[in-house]
Amino acid sequence: MKRILYLNCFSGISGDMFLGALLDLLGKEDLNPFVKGLALENFEVTVQKSSKKGISGLDVKVKEKARESHIHRGLKEIEKIIENSALSPFVREKSLEAFRLLAAAEAVVHGKEPEEVHFHEVGAVDSIIDIIGACALMEALNPDRVVASAVNVGSGTVLCAHGELPVPAPATLKLLEGIPVFVKGEPFERATPTGITLLRAFHAEFEDMPSGIIERVGYGLGDRDSDLPNLLQAILLRGK
Repeated sequence: MKRILYLNCFSGISGDMFLGALLDLLGKEDLNPFVKGLALENFEVTVQKSSKKGISGLDVKVKEKARESHIHRGLKEIEKIIENSALSPFVREKSLEAFRLLAAAEAVVHGKEPEEVHFHEVGAVDSIIDIIGACALMEALNPDRVVASAVNVGSGTVLCAHGELPVPAPATLKLLEGIPVFVKGEPFERATPTGITLLRAFHAEFEDMPSGIIERVGYGLGDRDSDLPNLLQAILLRGK
């Protein structure tokens, strides 16, 4: 029997929602042991039990200890941070793969080479922790397959370093190519570049929940309150 991780993205997916869902699934409430050894010090992680629309889950927040004056890191800078960190081979390789996927998407949008891309929001501390933490949690969970539902991408506009852009933002839209999507609920950015990158890095298959025996369920909470419970549902099954 295979261990299958099913991600129900009915309300979208983001890096912090992913972290909360996997931590909850593992029965853990502390991310710090999973990012120990990272060659980055200006951050603190808090994990709280909370709820959205009456559904209990984990709310993960990553904050800078001191405001960074330079958050527009390039791909090479992030690669150097990862390579200088005491991370397992799996976490190192997967996190590098994720950032290279992001850089490739940004490069297409801006007409540059991936090595020329300078990340804005995704180069900040919180997004680096989101990706490396997610890779470490996936290593601990060790599923044989990752399956995801169609993704609720949201609607409206989002403010970013390039100004006000339509949702999904251009780089997110590039990352979403080939992924089934839909729009439901109040307008805001429900699927972030980090969240979609993680689905791609873990080679998620997109289909309905597979048949199997449900072992555990976890919930990762988002930042917003909306008509839909703003959370990611993660289900661990044993199946074929």
